[in-house]
Amino acid sequence: MEPSLVAEFKTLLSEEEYKRLVQKYKGNPVDLQTNHYLDTERFSLKATEASLRVRERDILTLTYKRKKGYNIQDLRLNITSSEFEAIKETGVLPESDIANEVASIIGDQKLFNFMSLSTERLFFKYGNGMIFIDKSSYLGVVDYELEYYDGKKEFLQLLSDLKIKYKKSDKKIKRAYTALKDIL
Repeated sequence: MEPSLVAEFKTLLSEEEYKRLVQKYKGNPVDLQTNHYLDTERFSLKATEASLRVRERDILTLTYKRKKGYNIQDLRLNITSSEFEAIKETGVLPESDIANEVASIIGDQKLFNFMSLSTERLFFKYGNGMIFIDKSSYLGVVDYELEYYDGKKEFLQLLSDLKIKYKKSDKKIKRAYTALKDIL
């Protein structure tokens, strides 16, 4: 399993901008995914700006992400339903590069699934990169976002072409943490 680094640029969208883009690009693939976020009771991963999730689609993928400048370190491992159930029951990851990375942060603390976030994602190739138009639901919140994977110059041109004003967009997990803090 090789780590991958991608340049990821994003902006929040208003509901109106989201609906306009979905209408403009209808016919492109859409998928639904649910991310089940894991951390320790002390939120040790969050404290180091790392995140750990199990993405549920046709398959389950355990993903560890950590920011590295403009890039994101991204380790992934496909797991079975029974492995995911074991993680939720024991708080321990299956042996892997991800388990080693996480252990260096959390030591012997146990993990738990503290939140799930569902995203309906429209996606397509654009220029040399990929566009993702997301509608996310978590903890009673719905938000909208456009992500572009390629270069900053191309991202800024894309916003201009689509007549979208840039609005800072934290990672989904950070927005979800903020919603969680508001509830607690």
